[in-house]
Amino acid sequence: MKQINFSAINLGCNKNMVDTEFTIWEILKLNSNEVEINFYPDPEDEEVEYVIINTCWFLSSSRDEAEETIWYYDNLWKKVILIGCYVPVKDDSFLSSLKNLEAVIPYEEVKNTSSILLNNTSLTKLQSGLAKLKKDKLKAYLSSIGWDQIGTKAHIYGTESVRAFLHSYKWYEYLKIAEWCNNKCSFCIIPNIRWKQKSRTIEDILEEVKIMVNSGIKEIEIISQDTTRYWVDLYKAPYLLELLEKIDEIEWDFKIRLFYMYPDILSMTHIDRLANLKKLLPYFDFPFQHISPNVLKNMNRFYDDSHISKIIDYIKIKFPNNFFHTNFIVWFPGETESDFNMLLDFAKKYEFDSVSVFGYHDEPLADSNKLENKIDAKTIKTRVKTIKTLLNEIYDKKDKARLNTKQIWFIEELYDDYAIIRPEIKAPEIDDLDKVDFRDIDWDFDLDLGMKVSYTFKWELKE
Repeated sequence: MKQINFSAINLGCNKNMVDTEFTIWEILKLNSNEVEINFYPDPEDEEVEYVIINTCWFLSSSRDEAEETIWYYDNLWKKVILIGCYVPVKDDSFLSSLKNLEAVIPYEEVKNTSSILLNNTSLTKLQSGLAKLKKDKLKAYLSSIGWDQIGTKAHIYGTESVRAFLHSYKWYEYLKIAEWCNNKCSFCIIPNIRWKQKSRTIEDILEEVKIMVNSGIKEIEIISQDTTRYWVDLYKAPYLLELLEKIDEIEWDFKIRLFYMYPDILSMTHIDRLANLKKLLPYFDFPFQHISPNVLKNMNRFYDDSHISKIIDYIKIKFPNNFFHTNFIVWFPGETESDFNMLLDFAKKYEFDSVSVFGYHDEPLADSNKLENKIDAKTIKTRVKTIKTLLNEIYDKKDKARLNTKQIWFIEELYDDYAIIRPEIKAPEIDDLDKVDFRDIDWDFDLDLGMKVSYTFKWELKE
């Protein structure tokens, strides 16, 4: 019997992770009397022959990480299969230098990853003695899936496919409700390489939710590039609230969390409808990026500081136990010292619970490359340090406020003397985790990974 041992590596965002999970199961379901297919969580396992790498190219650092990862496994003599965002903007000379590149799969062909493993018919696979022919063949192959792949509409997974729920042992999983993005933020290349938004149907999403909760998942993380614009591509109007209300009607015991919400099309009526949802965690993920009208205009964002403040203030009224996560880009082209001080004042006023801070730098294909008044790297580094110092002071204040409060949390890691836990309000893989020392307390129940527990904190938490 033919045996295929493979592993997978996901680089980049949780939207990529969903594709990776579908790809893994698409391969595993091909097990038959003729072929035995085995998935290994550790790609370095000596039994692993093929490694599928789902790549990111959102930032230059993402491209570097992709190439470093590819190079590493190529040198371990694993047969490397590439999918994801690196493919349409790949470095052909780098890929041509690899010894064990098995395939580079464009977006619309990712559903056929399994056939490459099963049939072993990769375009790049040639006899080892034909090195020159392999190089020429590879160049022709890479050219055939070259820059014309930018904007290609990818295969959209739905409930006709099956996923490997890799996070189910921790009781959470991601639910992708749409692909790609219609926004044209000047710093972002996603619409250039991933094309326009394509939403899944409500019926398809509801079916996947039922599959998830039937599989024991207690927390569903709802994601897309722009969650608030779900269904705009189909019906010219957002239907996110209608989708959430239908999910809320499903009777199983689970919670939902929203990511990637843009404030420009949110109204107070939308917030009221969110407040009526029984299953919604009061976690608000708004990628504000900045607050200065000047900078937001240069970023090609469709909202201003006044609207943002009204939305935040109203959410805090409707959701007293709120948790805010956002992103800031510091020293965007044209940002003045006054603009930066506005951002600092914004952070001080609202004391966000979790902020991802990025120092601006030019990215290939991004419109912001053409903007004038670029900021020097030394200034960017100084400003990033300044705002991170402020944010850490805010986090310390909030951690002290959590002492002696009762919270719901999940066990992420379990050891003899302590556990790493995630408060339910915090998002997995994004927000800080806490460490609980068992020596200071008496437990009247056995603990296990993924367990959901209610407990009152009585010690310093920060890990």
